Amino acid sequence: MKKLITLVPVLMLAGLFALNVAAQEKKEQLWMVDEEVVKPDMVDQYVEVSMDLLKLCKEENFPYQYEVWSKNYFTYCLWYPIEELNDIKKIEDAWDGIVEKFGEENFERFQACIESQVSKVMVTRLDLSHEPETPRLNEEDLKYCKWQELYIKKGSEKKMEELLRKANTVLKEKGYEDASMVGEAKIGYEQPLYISWSFGKDKMDFLQQDRKIWEIASEEWKSINEELVKYLKRIDEFDCWYQQELSYKKEAP
Repeated sequence: MKKLITLVPVLMLAGLFALNVAAQEKKEQLWMVDEEVVKPDMVDQYVEVSMDLLKLCKEENFPYQYEVWSKNYFTYCLWYPIEELNDIKKIEDAWDGIVEKFGEENFERFQACIESQVSKVMVTRLDLSHEPETPRLNEEDLKYCKWQELYIKKGSEKKMEELLRKANTVLKEKGYEDASMVGEAKIGYEQPLYISWSFGKDKMDFLQQDRKIWEIASEEWKSINEELVKYLKRIDEFDCWYQQELSYKKEAP
């Protein structure tokens, strides 16, 4: 966020071009995420200054929307939907303008809160995701997210994708009412990595739904998990919460 974004090295440009083309052909969404790890004793100041910056973004009609999700309490993730990788530099330039108007002294208060920061790129894989025709939750209900990073062995990508499609078939056949989304990690992540996320009104709501699918498809899920471990290196799981008061949505014209 805000002038701390690290630009992608020039040597990666060929791969970035291929990523742009692949996402456009599949009509899938590219995302840039800016992960900010906040010093535990500076969270209140981070939120305060971020809200001041958000106010300025609204006043200046900042051109890029972003959603903020907190991950395990001290990491704040700013998710930007982007059309192409060139948008990353455009986002950085737009933040430079905001920071200039915000003032160096005010921005130093923000920088003082940050332990570390990294920017990454992910692409949704709708072909690997389960999206029910009539989802149980509306968009405004999505306050909690279970985030799973599935690090797999090199060469297992094809088998992993077949397994994810098999899992989606089970969800569809059982009439599961919640979306189960999958993304493929690109720039800034350890690879190969697939990311899975599902939502709930809160953590308890998510756990109740998670238990439900295990109850109605226990044998299928057991078989899928037994195959999954063949391809996995590790799974990292995170609880995430939507921070609506820190998120920026452009007003409709």
